[in-house]
Amino acid sequence: WTCDDCTAVVNSIAAYLTSEESIAKQVDILLADVCPMDENPEDCIAELPDFWNRIAMVLWPGYYAAEADWMCAPLCMAKAVREITCDECFAGLQAGVDQLLSEEAIAAIIENLSGDALCGVSEDPERCAAVIEALTPLRPPRPDLDPTQYS
Repeated sequence: WTCDDCTAVVNSIAAYLTSEESIAKQVDILLADVCPMDENPEDCIAELPDFWNRIAMVLWPGYYAAEADWMCAPLCMAKAVREITCDECFAGLQAGVDQLLSEEAIAAIIENLSGDALCGVSEDPERCAAVIEALTPLRPPRPDLDPTQYS
């Protein structure tokens, strides 16, 4: 397991999570889980797909960034090489998802998305930030890490 291996895996995850197919699945989950609870479900259904697409294009590459301290940077700086098993690999992927869903990571994501990464460059920064805040307790859709689909 090398820096190049780690970087390839992390970049692949980011690419998949920002693919048209994956974003469509994420939107389907959010439409089913979020819009029925919204005070105006019709507007949610109409606006959420485009809004989530913009979020996803910032969120996933921002979190699954190979050079980040929480991804490959420690391995790459140490220039370490070691053998890992398939189970260890999936445990590492799961640890990344668990970290993503932690309170600390969610708070950092909200702060980032509410600022210049997304809302600060939108047509209505205040409304954008309010929607990001409203989505806070809902958490991003959990990335699908089913090991059997990669066998």
